Amino acid sequence: MTRHMFRGLAAPQRACTHSQHVGSQPARSSGSARRWGRWLARPLAFAMALMLLAGSQAVAQQVADAGSAAELRDADGFLQAGPGRELRLPADHASHPQTRTEWWYFTGPLTDAEGRRYGFQATWFRRALKLEAAPRESALGVRDVLIFHGALTDLSAGELLHAEASTRAAEPWGRAATDGLDVSVYENSLRSDDDAGTAQMAFRAGSAWLQLDLDLAASPVLLHGALPGLSIKGHESGQASWYYTLPAIGVTGTLLRDDGESVTVTGRAWMDHEFGSSQLSGEQVGWDWFSVALDDGSALMAYRLRLADGSPDTTSSGTLALPGQPARHLTRDQVDVTVTDTWTSPTNGATYPAAWTLAIPSADLELRVTPLLADQELDAASTGTTYWEGLCRFEGTRAGQPIIGEGYVELVGYVAPISDRFASTDS
Repeated sequence: MTRHMFRGLAAPQRACTHSQHVGSQPARSSGSARRWGRWLARPLAFAMALMLLAGSQAVAQQVADAGSAAELRDADGFLQAGPGRELRLPADHASHPQTRTEWWYFTGPLTDAEGRRYGFQATWFRRALKLEAAPRESALGVRDVLIFHGALTDLSAGELLHAEASTRAAEPWGRAATDGLDVSVYENSLRSDDDAGTAQMAFRAGSAWLQLDLDLAASPVLLHGALPGLSIKGHESGQASWYYTLPAIGVTGTLLRDDGESVTVTGRAWMDHEFGSSQLSGEQVGWDWFSVALDDGSALMAYRLRLADGSPDTTSSGTLALPGQPARHLTRDQVDVTVTDTWTSPTNGATYPAAWTLAIPSADLELRVTPLLADQELDAASTGTTYWEGLCRFEGTRAGQPIIGEGYVELVGYVAPISDRFASTDS
């Protein structure tokens, strides 16, 4: 679910790169431990029926407050996510400047020709400072700030490389196009030239430079939320985002190191795109977010919005897509998450969950989730947050049959509560 945002944004920075060398085995200390969403155009009665069936009082109340077509706006005029908006792809791969906050998020496992294994994360954020920027002759007088986070987990080396950059949304430094998939922060770029059937990504992560070709058309589309595409994150009207996923994107590309080593990599990527204008509530201190495409063709996204006592908020939810079946919305009580191990950061002393069992009884699905590298913690000056975002193995059974996959887990709010940076007081 990425994501950590953005009160007190850092000044634009060209790039900040980091390298961490750690042991390749997950930590084994004892103990225990995302995201937002979007859309749908349907009559109000149908929407209410869906939400009552899902048992989500928060969703039902938001629809009752909003009506079937009325736009929700925050105090500054930004469009808030609500019912009555139909998602359209590939058009909605583009930027949505009428909303305050947006991100394009990619993760996935990669393998080179010699069998060495990697994981990557690349996220482009857009944050609007005001709905209408004052007219200025200078190109620096812009309304949006753009931020990039990139990371590469090198399992063979036991190494995490990462980098970040931020800039104004103004050429030549950065852009977020409204007429197609085209977003960049300096040299870190994501764009499609063929109506979003394929895309090209290029970004830096520490000493690594990745150039990836993405087959977007190869993946199914998941729409998250009881109203498909509208992901509820809180109990107040508009505390939501429009949220969809491409969970199984074919990837080929090149990994180039600063020392001149260049290898061809292949793999599969997960793409999330979220946009909206309201943040989390002040009671929510962070989140645990899980995503995986499994080897039987299943795909799972689940997040737990954590309260101060560690319990999951009632708006926590997920989406499960099984082969040959429509994707199903999962409420908080339909996803059982048990922490089975912890890891303590040597940098700041924060303790994170480091292994889990994740069960969905209604689908006869149970998974053990294990980080493939213990230290995948990122300290991001550009957003003022420290979070753990890492490649994990998901292994277990569905309907008694073995199942396995590699996906990403994101853990936010363990160093400090996210509520002071990602709360709804500015909406």
